[in-house]
Order: sequence, then C-alpha cells, then structure tokens
Amino acid sequence: MAMSKSRKDRFPSYENFLESIKGKSIAPVYLFIGEEDFLLEECVGCIVQELLTRDTKAFNLDIVYGSKADARDVMAHAASFPIMSSRRVVVVKEFDKLLSSDNAKDIVSSYISRPLDSTCLVLIAEKPDFRTRPFVDLKKSGVVFSFNPLYDNQIPAWISERCRKIGKDVDLEACRLLQAYVGNSLRVIQNELDKLFIYLGERTRVTTEDVADVVGAVRGFTVFDLQNAVGKKNLEESLRIVNRMIEAGEASQLTIVMLTRYFNILWKLQNLFEQGTSETEVLAATRISPYYFKDYAAAAKRFTQPQIENAFRVLLEADIQLKSTSPNPYHLMEMLVYSLIRDQQPSEKVLL
Repeated sequence: MAMSKSRKDRFPSYENFLESIKGKSIAPVYLFIGEEDFLLEECVGCIVQELLTRDTKAFNLDIVYGSKADARDVMAHAASFPIMSSRRVVVVKEFDKLLSSDNAKDIVSSYISRPLDSTCLVLIAEKPDFRTRPFVDLKKSGVVFSFNPLYDNQIPAWISERCRKIGKDVDLEACRLLQAYVGNSLRVIQNELDKLFIYLGERTRVTTEDVADVVGAVRGFTVFDLQNAVGKKNLEESLRIVNRMIEAGEASQLTIVMLTRYFNILWKLQNLFEQGTSETEVLAATRISPYYFKDYAAAAKRFTQPQIENAFRVLLEADIQLKSTSPNPYHLMEMLVYSLIRDQQPSEKVLL
C-alpha cells in the first residue's frame, strides 16, 4: 500500500493504524489529523466496528463537533461507563475548535492524562498546534495518526490494493485509466470501484474495458469506442468519436497512451497467431477479456505488421508534439486517427 505524503512532523499513517488494531488492542485515546478524510473516516469506522455491535451502538457512540460543544460536557461523555457493552466510543470532530480557552485545554489535558480504559476517545483535528497542550501530551503518548493525500503516482497502487482486499485482480492500466477518469479523490474512486464490483459480479479480474464500460460510460464516448472504430478502420466514425471525446474534456495524452496499448496488443496477437497459439493461451498471454477477444482478433487481422509499426511511429510523434508544443487538440487527434487508419507515413507531415 502506498504511503501518504510526508509533513514536517512525521506520524504513523493509515496503514500503521490498521496494523496496530489487528490484535484488537484499541487505545483509550487517539488523535487523527490530516486532509485525507476518506481514510480517516474509515479508521473511525474500524474502531466503532471493533468495539460496538449494532445493538450497543445506540447507547455507546457519541459524535460531537468541537465548534458546537463544551469541553466539560465532552469529557463527561468520555468519562461515562458503557451500557451493556465493555467499551464506548466518543468521536470529537473539529477537536481544535473545542480548545477555545485555557480552561478547556486544562479540562481536556486532565482527562487525557488519565483516560478511562472502557472509553475510546477519538479526537479529529483540522489544524493541530503541537506546541500547545493538549497536543504536546498527545504527541508524547504516541496516539497521533496522520492522514494525508496520496501523491499522483501512488493512486494506482492504492486502487490495486483496494481490489486485492476483496479478491479482485486488476490490470495496472485499468488503475491508471480509473484515476484519469475521476482524479485523485479516494472517496470518488471508491464509489466508482463499488460500481465496478457490482458490474463484475463473480468475475475476479478488472480490465481497462470494464473501467471504460462502467466509469467512462458516464462521460459519453471513451477511448475504447475510439479504438474499436480504429480497429474496424472506420475513419468517419473514428473522427466523430475523437471530436466528441475532446469536447467532453477527455485528455489527449490518455487517448494516445491507450491507443498505443491497443496496437501493442494487436502486435502481440499477430505474433501469437503466427505461432499457432491456442485461444486459451492467447488470452492468458495478453490478459484480454474473453468478452472482447473477437474484436481484438478481428482488428489484428485487418492490420499488417508494417501498418502496426507505422501506428507506433505516428503515436510516438503525436505524443512528442503534445508534450513539446501546444497543438490544437482537434487537429492533432484528427490527423493521428487519419494516420492510423489510412496508414499515412509520418514523413508526409500529416501531424504538423
């Protein structure tokens, strides 16, 4: 699992917290900080799930907001014994806003120094100041966990790990495509994964085609619609799709990457077919979904090897232009599609 972004004060992270409660040794006090509220809320949920049942939750779970609560009342909740349960949970959101006076800080610090073992007090702070009480005491006690946003390049690994946890195998390209579609919000990504898992049913592998079918469908035409049209050498349909994709805000860079992947699969298929490889072995070698195999196989027969080699050249040239200049995206992608289908050589300057 990818680690989150580091800060000046390094505290244990989401992964460290999950590891710490595996033996159900849940501490009486926690301080959760950081901007990644999705992971933070998951950890709060883990605490509640470990300590309370559905029947005892109504009597033993208190959630309060520091901006609307009094420190004395909140600590009174924490100091209360559980009802029909061995533990109770008190969650304080906006904890830093609870500390509006020195008296409030004294009350909280007093409880933290001698917490009730039957209570799990979860303090969630937006802007903790570790130079002041009670944050200094919480830092010394080692109960602070930090939840910070992941870097862009950590998101695909996070997606893969979420899939693995429920027994799904996912292609790296599928992870990257999902990220490209919805961005880096873990909450939004998880929502889309939930839809994907429903769509997959009993299937255990998530492919790029699955992501396009479920996530891309909401956005209109996808790169898979485009590659299918290109694979059929349908120029009119390909041009219509690529223009609609650009209008919808589809990133040209992603389109080029996925088309390169597409022609790489066609190239592999041609080599495997020439070797007399069985369909089962081809599926295993290329990891193509059986549902889409016929489309890929038909496209591989429409293109010659020199045409596929030319496709790699024009895709590379388009990628270089996109990264080094600021071309008109409509013109660039239209000329790219024309080159792929009509087998126009790069030397004829169709991409300029």
